[in-house]
Amino acid sequence: MDIQGLLERLKPFIIIVLLFSVVFYIRAEASNIGGVPADAKKFYEDADGLPYFSEMDSYYNYRLTMNYLTKGIMGDTLVDGKPYDLHSYYPPGRPVDYPPLIVYVTSAAYRVLNFFGDFSLKEVAFWMGAFIGSLCVIPAYLFVRRITNDYGGFAAALIVGLVPTYVAHTYAGFFDTDMFNFVLPLFVFWFFTEGMLASSMRGKVGYALAAAVSILVFSAAWVGYIFYLAVLIVFVAAYLVISRYILGEKPAGEFEGKLDWLIHQRELFPLLILIIAGGVLVGVFGGFSSLAGAVGGLIGATQIQATAQTTAYPNVYVSVSELQVPEFITTGAGNIFLPGQNTIVGGVGGLLVFIIGVLGVGALVWKYRQPEVVVEESENRPRAGKKSKFMRKKRAAVASEEMRHRYLLYAVLMAVWLIMSGYAVTKGSRFIPTFAMPLGLSAGIFTGFLVEYLRVRFTTTSSLALIVFVAAVAMVMPFGVSVAVKLLAGVLAAGFIYSVKKPEIRAPFMMVLVVLAAVAPSVSGAHSITTSVAPGTDDGMWNSMQWVKKNTSRDTVVMSWWDFGHLFAVAADRPVTFDGGSQNTPRAYWIGKALTTSNETLSRGILTMLSTSGDLAYETLDNYTDDSGKTAEILTATLGLPREEARAVMTGRYGLSDKEADSVLRYSHPAKPKPFVLVLSSDMLGKAPWWTYFGTWDFKKKTGSRYGYYPSLASSKPQVVNNTTVIQTVNTMVDQNNVLGTIIEKKANTTNATIAVGNNMTVQKINPHRLTIIEGDLLVKNEVVDSDAQLSLIVIGSGNQYTTIIMNRELEDSVFTKLFLLGGFNQTSFKFLHQEPGVLLWTAA
Repeated sequence: MDIQGLLERLKPFIIIVLLFSVVFYIRAEASNIGGVPADAKKFYEDADGLPYFSEMDSYYNYRLTMNYLTKGIMGDTLVDGKPYDLHSYYPPGRPVDYPPLIVYVTSAAYRVLNFFGDFSLKEVAFWMGAFIGSLCVIPAYLFVRRITNDYGGFAAALIVGLVPTYVAHTYAGFFDTDMFNFVLPLFVFWFFTEGMLASSMRGKVGYALAAAVSILVFSAAWVGYIFYLAVLIVFVAAYLVISRYILGEKPAGEFEGKLDWLIHQRELFPLLILIIAGGVLVGVFGGFSSLAGAVGGLIGATQIQATAQTTAYPNVYVSVSELQVPEFITTGAGNIFLPGQNTIVGGVGGLLVFIIGVLGVGALVWKYRQPEVVVEESENRPRAGKKSKFMRKKRAAVASEEMRHRYLLYAVLMAVWLIMSGYAVTKGSRFIPTFAMPLGLSAGIFTGFLVEYLRVRFTTTSSLALIVFVAAVAMVMPFGVSVAVKLLAGVLAAGFIYSVKKPEIRAPFMMVLVVLAAVAPSVSGAHSITTSVAPGTDDGMWNSMQWVKKNTSRDTVVMSWWDFGHLFAVAADRPVTFDGGSQNTPRAYWIGKALTTSNETLSRGILTMLSTSGDLAYETLDNYTDDSGKTAEILTATLGLPREEARAVMTGRYGLSDKEADSVLRYSHPAKPKPFVLVLSSDMLGKAPWWTYFGTWDFKKKTGSRYGYYPSLASSKPQVVNNTTVIQTVNTMVDQNNVLGTIIEKKANTTNATIAVGNNMTVQKINPHRLTIIEGDLLVKNEVVDSDAQLSLIVIGSGNQYTTIIMNRELEDSVFTKLFLLGGFNQTSFKFLHQEPGVLLWTAA
């Protein structure tokens, strides 16, 4: 048995298994929720010991999958034969117009796994993203290996598989459609290029059809699949222009007719099959109207920033970090080589990946321009006749020309892909992974060419020792080890070269180290992400929703800011008014106003309107005013009033007819209001600048005001200094030196508190506008201290621990402050329902 031959044939499979194992292991590390202190982890795990999902869209995908398994449809019911969701955007709910692949794949995995064991749907969903996301190494390795070697394929697979912005959305506990956004387009590109390079008609057609099927599957995962088809179309057009009209290359052969000519066009023929077959498949399975929708979505994706800022009502999309235009590179020189998520360079894997990714295109062009290499006869073989020698030279020349064709093809493809995805990044940071994918492939191509170049050009012991020394130091550098460890790694690597004399060992050792140096930043960056994961919720929120599920009627509506809407629908099994699927609606303004206003009856009126009639009140009033700003003004003036008083204001002050006023009041002041639960949680303190921005929206100026809370970073214990009890808290670390904090002084029977602004050298004490001090359950002080100050302060003492909240003065009387921070003190519009750590539930009084 030829063991060596068998291993050679199995080598690609073994490498793929190794690559998958590495990237899956790194993603699986997130299950340990390393971002949570060890003594608090149980608070972030459900009753079965499984960590909660890391973000809230996961709960929406989980609920749709649960519906599909139990009801056979993704929605709660069917409306006109189509699935409809009654939990989201209530009332009236909304159609489930959602890419179904995540539901189908997870449902299938759930059924298969439960043939072999007992697995809950939540367990399967928890691991699905890590599994599917890790599969991207397969096409990445095969795609780059085709043009370089195993080293290049290995590097490309790890760099692509560990892109920070992709790993951050595909680790264990992140259950969203992002998991498909690398593996499926990579299969599309790999199949398509294989179709272009195939020598047989069967191969061309087979690979092109495989690419079409991949497009079909991808269309069920993300409407943005059309972008990759656009890249392929532009690539083929660019390749034809460059190869035939700029470089003057002509396809060889004579053709019997137009059909024969088309069949022999290695670029056009696979593309034509892909477009026709892909269009038919997507149209049959997804509806032909979806094709037009996909094209429209491609155009709309380039208009995100404009769309988010041109509506009359404010749009929550402007607060979503993924839709903000990213910076190119971080300003800290010490971090530019390391991966991150906040900039383009950091998001693709760091400066090293960015540089070698760009150089990869140049390397392909360089390989294309290399002089033709003709393989001569070996002197050890018997000399053949002139004809035989001529034929070998001819075959070598043909092979060389074929490689030049491949280099040009890959160079044009990577350049077009990088340019188009690079343009997409300028429209929002959500497109950084789209850009990182071709950049990672190109980085692998460069690495594959580099190690081969080093193997051929550097063969002396000293040169190899220098290369492996540098590579070893670079390999351990991203992992934060000391200088001594870095130097030790380099010395050991160089020592190995000097101790081994066999070229067949030294050269591969050098090549492996160079590859590991290239992928080290990606491995380190991905590992740092998955080892610092914290779930997106905890027992406090989950148990609050379980209380709602057990203690409220089925028609109760759960209301809050949008972030936790999908979780509310799952854990409470109650409809919600506002969630991640309804960010770009007027509800952002009305919920924000309900939290920001100091008028309690207005806040209650807003929540009653939304929970009972949804958007109908302001939509009806818009028909009469034709001005959303005027509509908001009228409702703001009347929602806090009893029905008859509101009617008088509408007709008297704003000139509505009796019929018009009654039409609006039917929805703004419903006769039978639905019960609602208002959820207020500690995370909303940090999100206040956004919900206040929307809640204070000026329809004329098209802007709002951002106000914030600055809670202390930790509780503090009193210390006695010169017969005075002093408590100091740090509330915000502006930078390494400047802080915003508080100084509380208790002497005799008096307690005073000031806001501290300054640095390590000097601290300035500033009196708050209003000072509120709570000791246990007693309100000790609640008075205006400085009428000109812009910040207010709340001090909360419990036992021997004190926490403080600094806030903009505009928030001191807000409904959120009254209900969440002051426990409903001195208000009568809301009734307390239930409390869990960090969560308070309220309803209309």
